[in-house]
Amino acid sequence: MPVCLHTAWLVLCVALAGRRSERPATPADVVTQFYTMRDAVGGRGAPSPKELAALRPFITDSLARGLSIADSLRRADMARAPDEKARFVDGDLFSSLFEGATWYRVMPALANRPLLVPVEFTNDRLRPVVRWTDTVVVVRIEGRWLVQDLRYGGSWDFGNKGTLLQQLRASPWSVTARPLTLHVTRLPVPASKQQRTHAGQ
Repeated sequence: MPVCLHTAWLVLCVALAGRRSERPATPADVVTQFYTMRDAVGGRGAPSPKELAALRPFITDSLARGLSIADSLRRADMARAPDEKARFVDGDLFSSLFEGATWYRVMPALANRPLLVPVEFTNDRLRPVVRWTDTVVVVRIEGRWLVQDLRYGGSWDFGNKGTLLQQLRASPWSVTARPLTLHVTRLPVPASKQQRTHAGQ
């Protein structure tokens, strides 16, 4: 395990141990843990298999599948056309801003169904400074809160729009894969089978 991932796991384990002795994890706790790990693993675009493994304890199966497919699409694009820009190769998928955030604050969950956790983001490396709020969709599965999706809240023209799952599904396998054609060969029906068919009519 890379040093950054190992360090992040240690930090999270200590934090989780302290919280377990005080109270059960809240949806806001899980979102905080998710973004803490996301910052630790770094990376741009779709997470690599190692990065996704680090994020996996905090996300649902459906989100994990979408991120894994995005990584596979990126690899396929890079292998097919190394000189062209691959899908999901850069940019921050986990916030509205392509450049990502330099600071964030997780807010208390809203009493909605599904449960929504607002996250206030800032990027103070840009001029002017950019501030926005995205909303994390959190669901409870087998007694655990997990990140299911992210609703982008940025208001500028160029940036992530809709939701994270929508972004991941915008480039399905069918875009690059050839359509599957089934060639069905009709086999002759044995005489005995024909006789049974006619007899039953």
